[in-house]
Amino acid sequence: MKRAAVLLLILLLLSGCASPGENTYSDACFSATLPDGFSRVTNAPIVCFAPHGNPMRESSITFNATELNWYFDAFSADEYEAALKEQCGYESLTLTDVKDCRVDGNRAKRIACRVELDQGQHDLIVYAVSADRIYFFTLLNREGDPYTEPFDAMMKSLRFTGDV
Repeated sequence: MKRAAVLLLILLLLSGCASPGENTYSDACFSATLPDGFSRVTNAPIVCFAPHGNPMRESSITFNATELNWYFDAFSADEYEAALKEQCGYESLTLTDVKDCRVDGNRAKRIACRVELDQGQHDLIVYAVSADRIYFFTLLNREGDPYTEPFDAMMKSLRFTGDV
């Protein structure tokens, strides 16, 4: 019995078992506690997370980065709205809120929008983080999905670990 318990403990340590209910993702750039049930989407051209790794019918979180730019704090709400329409390709996008915040000690903006898609209206939440680069973490919260608060909690847990 003792031997079985020791072997189980070793197996759990080697497999990186997290606490129940905790879903931690780590790579060379950042680590964060993802919303429950979210996992990395395989074979995606960008870093993407979705419930059960399937973004086709559910909400998704994406990550990308660009070079650091000096105009990060100079954007107005209208400029964020125009940039998101252009970059995301949404014809119907309405900016609902822009807030200054901090992510892992770095200046950041939390930009909230509503977008109209074939499946209905959805929330689009973007965290733009100014660090050694500009990092973008985006939640497309499909209508009826409860991921806005878990996404905000994920951003509070996020820690940068290196370069992209």
